[in-house]
Amino acid sequence: MQKYASKDKQHYRSILFFLVMMLIAYLPATSFMFFLKNDAFTGYFPPKFFMSESIKSGYLPLWNPYINFGIPQYGDISSGFWNPITWIIASTTGYNAYSFTVEVFLYVLIGGVGFYKLTEAFDLQPSVQKISALAYMCSGFMVGHMQHFNWLSGAAFFPWCFWSYHLLLTRYSFKVAVQTALLFYLLVASAHPGITIGTIYFFTAYFFFYTISAIHKDRFLHTIQKIGTSHLWFLFFLLLFSVGLIIGYTDILPFFTRGDKVSLIASLGNPTTFQSWISILLPFVTVKNDVFFHTDIAMRNCYCGIILCIMLFVSLFSNKNTLQYFLWLVGLLFLLLSSGGVFKTFAFNYLPFLGYVRLNGEFRIFTISCFILLSAMELDKYITNKKTSKVSLKSFFVIFGVFIGGMTIFGCITSIFNRTGILFNFQQISIQQGISSKLKFLIDIIGFYDTLWIQGTIQLVLLFFVYECFKNRNWHLLVKVVAVDLIIASLLNMPFTGVGRASVADVQTVLDNSPKGIPKPLLQPIAQNDTASAEVNLMVGNWSFYNKQIGSTSRVLYPIILKNTNEYFNRIEQSTNNNQVCTKKPFVFLKDSADSFIQLLDYSPQKIRIRIDALQNNSLILQQNNYPYWYYSVGSRRYPVSSYGINFMKVPVTKGISEITLLFEPKWVVFGMAFSALAILLCVIMLLFLHGKKT
Repeated sequence: MQKYASKDKQHYRSILFFLVMMLIAYLPATSFMFFLKNDAFTGYFPPKFFMSESIKSGYLPLWNPYINFGIPQYGDISSGFWNPITWIIASTTGYNAYSFTVEVFLYVLIGGVGFYKLTEAFDLQPSVQKISALAYMCSGFMVGHMQHFNWLSGAAFFPWCFWSYHLLLTRYSFKVAVQTALLFYLLVASAHPGITIGTIYFFTAYFFFYTISAIHKDRFLHTIQKIGTSHLWFLFFLLLFSVGLIIGYTDILPFFTRGDKVSLIASLGNPTTFQSWISILLPFVTVKNDVFFHTDIAMRNCYCGIILCIMLFVSLFSNKNTLQYFLWLVGLLFLLLSSGGVFKTFAFNYLPFLGYVRLNGEFRIFTISCFILLSAMELDKYITNKKTSKVSLKSFFVIFGVFIGGMTIFGCITSIFNRTGILFNFQQISIQQGISSKLKFLIDIIGFYDTLWIQGTIQLVLLFFVYECFKNRNWHLLVKVVAVDLIIASLLNMPFTGVGRASVADVQTVLDNSPKGIPKPLLQPIAQNDTASAEVNLMVGNWSFYNKQIGSTSRVLYPIILKNTNEYFNRIEQSTNNNQVCTKKPFVFLKDSADSFIQLLDYSPQKIRIRIDALQNNSLILQQNNYPYWYYSVGSRRYPVSSYGINFMKVPVTKGISEITLLFEPKWVVFGMAFSALAILLCVIMLLFLHGKKT
């Protein structure tokens, strides 16, 4: 009992250490001094904000009426709708600029702790566990994708899934099967689809690797029976948890534009090019020179710390066990897949699901994970005096030192010769007003060759301290050196890939202008709905997400758009006179409005009650996307709505005074939500009950 208590205390201290390191490494954002830029607030925040506003008003957030004339919220893969963490935040603090930022870094911390647990499962030394966790938590993937919310959440749960799946294969129990299913559900419910697809391939490969290895060591039938039983329980509970998610995503697939396989050209976009892998040693150089890297800046950074980079190359020349060979093979395969080109073309044509992935750079999370674990295993050999490398470690330090030194000198000389970069603009930096202005100016004027000599100088100093740690076998100091290394790398790259000029307080000030809850929309022409400046739209996304009015005069860029909505906007954009009759009307109106009266009695996203006084038979038009499960009722009878135009809804109106209620009722989705929520809750209670017990 004392042994377990001591181990728990060690874990808690380690988690506190990771938390402090994360707060420092990501200080520009964790301090709320700067906000997470680009896609973070413009693409991922709006649906979460709607969910919390809807829940506060007492409504299930099933239909979001504010995005491009409405979408089923449960089918929005970007929103984290099926992620329990999203519901906890939306139902408690609610989503604002601060809680959203905190959630982002919660996932970063979860990922680091997960890798700590993973390396513990492979019996690595405590110092190696800490180094690996820091490397994952501050890896180039995390730093590069601060704005891509569901990439970070997917990366957060991947090492936990690896840890638990490894336990499932090595020491099966019913508890482990349930635990593994729950962790896999959290990954699938929160991750970008590409990471989910990559996860399927990774663990399929690991399953076959372990099964084949186990059969060689044990009786065939015994091995198959043991692994088969554990996986039956695992898959059963995973399906149990995923009932709602499966119903929700299956429901929207036929209706939204990204439900089909992308074109080959589109599938080759945004790779992590081969030249981007220079970042495993010199991460800062990736922030400049788009022509050289030939991909988006977010896809380039693969850094995991200088010591793990050295150990990765050392492992090439050391004796390896079968697991290390597996990690090398799978890591390289995902590296090739993330690079796009001929490798992705082959995968597009011959491997299931990979034709649906447009952003190939996300696959590098699997390569980075494999490489960190490989390097950690090699470092563990040196710490425990089990080193098997055929080349001396000192030789690697010399080779790395010469290469980095050469790059540093080359960058410095070229900057001076070209008379560009910060060396010749230092005075202009000093005259800029305010930290954000100085930072913006620095980002603009720093050159590619500047990044070479700056990063090179830092790496040479770090290389010296790492060498001293090995020389004196001071592993506690090595952990601190690694922490400094990763903190510097994160702080250098974040202004380019993670944060914008405005503060979180500035963003919240903008969001405070949004009406509270779910108010009753005004019956005014859509063209008169509130809009915001281009600067505000760049900061938090189109203001139609927040003005709590329905409809927009033009297409709003958002990942999820229904096919009929897409066609509606295509026709408008292709029209020569661009005559939008519907934008001159309120979101709900009578087709023939002459001498007729309409009153909005009650409004919620899923239920709209309207009173009409019509002088003749008419049609009520609702400018919301016609999607299955929309009905209308008159009295006690309910009917399906009809289509109006390409994407709107129409309801017949009889002469005289009548009251019509429009309803969105996806009963099977609600059933799936309730079923999954109950299954997850009961299994969490069961896991808490079984915690610490031998099962």
